[in-house]
Amino acid sequence: MLTEGGDALAALLDPRPVTTIRWGLDRIEALLAELGRPERSFDALHIAGTNGKGSTARFAASMLEDGGTCTGLYTSPHLEDVRERFLIDGAWVEEAALQAAAARVIGCDAAAACTYFELATALAFTCFAECGVEMAVVETGLGGRLDATNVLRPVGTAITPISLDHTEWLGGSPEAIAREKGGIFKPGAPACLGRIDPGPRAALEQIARDVGSPVARLGQDAEVSEVVVRTDPVGTRFRYVSTPRPDGVRLATGLPGRHQADNAALALLLLDCSGYPPEESSARRGIARARLAGRFEVRPPGAGRPGRVFDIAHNPAAMGVLCETLAELSLPRPIVAVAGMLADKDWKGTLARLALDSDTMILTRSDVPAERRWDPSRAREWLSRERGVESIVCRNVAEAVSRGLTLASAGTLLVTGSATTVGEARALPELARVRTGDG
Repeated sequence: MLTEGGDALAALLDPRPVTTIRWGLDRIEALLAELGRPERSFDALHIAGTNGKGSTARFAASMLEDGGTCTGLYTSPHLEDVRERFLIDGAWVEEAALQAAAARVIGCDAAAACTYFELATALAFTCFAECGVEMAVVETGLGGRLDATNVLRPVGTAITPISLDHTEWLGGSPEAIAREKGGIFKPGAPACLGRIDPGPRAALEQIARDVGSPVARLGQDAEVSEVVVRTDPVGTRFRYVSTPRPDGVRLATGLPGRHQADNAALALLLLDCSGYPPEESSARRGIARARLAGRFEVRPPGAGRPGRVFDIAHNPAAMGVLCETLAELSLPRPIVAVAGMLADKDWKGTLARLALDSDTMILTRSDVPAERRWDPSRAREWLSRERGVESIVCRNVAEAVSRGLTLASAGTLLVTGSATTVGEARALPELARVRTGDG
């Protein structure tokens, strides 16, 4: 119950279990109808995929912002503060506007039946409408077809690489998962595809044909070449050529990894195909400025502390990309990995890859609901028995980070796994840094 002058945001979201999933669009449709259809007051770009959709969304939003478009960005999950999910022109939504929008949402009769993500989605769209957003860049939460964000009528859509994740909800094969994610395609709105394996790519192309959505593909209609991953300054340089930009453009981002070149390229392809092509100068500046917490976020060593890397890698594909980036950057050794997973993820496949590229593994768990809480002691036994890798178990993230800082010495502390693990670690006093307005 919201009292006069109370915290509407907390009253709206805090009582709700974050992890509750209930398929269907009926609840969000009813809520948005009661709110006056805020999602129809702005254009939208809709992005789905297994890995990389948050970075792709951030690149797209940053380029739009640089070009002068008032841009909303809705992503999930957050790491430390729910306000991270709602950005306008690269900054957290102003507190007064966020509270006013939350009060509107919580005052709706339909809100009582909605899940956390449905309420957060309605809140984002309400904020964007009331703050005069011209274009919203929206990342799906889970899947696509029945995701709460799929009430949008986007001017363009994009699908990032697909791998096995959330199989209990999306299906047990990449093709099945692709069919769920392809549910965001809309008639006439371009569908831009990242580097996707042939099976799921064929499934997506078929959906696009059935819907009447023109397709553009990274690797066919656009290409990335001359990729250089740097350590000083940390980031990635590359050349981008596409059908809309046949002469090509050289770009650079502060996000390290070859995959980030692909994510930036997909974002630029999406804008070009959707009627919002940025000037070359805006593409350069927007891609260079884009940052996303917890995506190979590097903090240099200092004051007797090792270098630190934070990366959400909660499935084998994401961990593979993380380890490839570690190898390219040649960060100081030893690499001490603090890993905390969730019980419903493929933690065996994820940790097996991490074991190949780290010198010491510390297993822990974050503060999550009991049904998603994994057992790091069981993981330690499995790693020892099946992979011949010894690891350390700590009871919580704070203890694991403290142990890791000692063991890493002049090397590198890597914190990875679930978003909750990375978020808890980033908030610790010994790892935190002064935050800017966007978190």
